[in-house]
Amino acid sequence: MPITFDRDAYNKYDALSKDVMSDWLLRNQYKGIDTKETYGVDIICKDKDNIECYFETELKRGWYDTWPKSWKNIRIPYRKKKIIDKWMREGSLGSLTFVQFNEDLNYAWFMNGDTVHKSEVKPVDTFRKAAELFYHIKLPDAKLVTIKENTYDKDALINSKYPS
Repeated sequence: MPITFDRDAYNKYDALSKDVMSDWLLRNQYKGIDTKETYGVDIICKDKDNIECYFETELKRGWYDTWPKSWKNIRIPYRKKKIIDKWMREGSLGSLTFVQFNEDLNYAWFMNGDTVHKSEVKPVDTFRKAAELFYHIKLPDAKLVTIKENTYDKDALINSKYPS
């Protein structure tokens, strides 16, 4: 049975993760940052060498502050395969990076698209679906990045996008 789209989670976290990622990209000399909805990658931009870069972002629920020692890998939903397939069909030009933020938005794992593609795919029982497929990326194959020294005010960012 397919997973139903969670509109509430999308509304709450999509714009938030794009905003935080865009802020990090600007601080790291990326340019031409485009976050418009394409139903593909979340962000398209260029690095300082003018190479096109693609970023797919998400927020990992349950990860606060430091990465739990009991979590031996990073899981990227297998449904993101369509992004990898499109990037590969187009010749793997530019860089494709998957970014998984913690709940405080001050740390994120960065994973190369090719690394994700070559990672083992296994089922995991989640709150949304039994035996949902995930890429399992080994921690040494990803880079833990400090996004911001202090945390973002997630509620303020959410409320600025979706005022009540």
